[in-house]
Amino acid sequence: MVRQKHSKENGISKGMILISIMLSSLVLLLTIPNIYLDNQIYYKSRKLAQLKKVKIMLEEEQAIIKRRLEVINVKENFR
Repeated sequence: MVRQKHSKENGISKGMILISIMLSSLVLLLTIPNIYLDNQIYYKSRKLAQLKKVKIMLEEEQAIIKRRLEVINVKENFR
């Protein structure tokens, strides 16, 4: 048996490498902004949750101070 040489090259060609690099670049270009935005949204929502906790705490403190002020006003009115 005699083996014949193929006129075509077997394996990976330069064009295939170029196409795979271009597709990889396209995928990166489409996903990196999404990842960045997801991270920004995550950190902003954490900050927002923290600020909501502070707001609730301050509202509770305000209610306590108002009750104390009412008690002081009632005491002053009875004098």
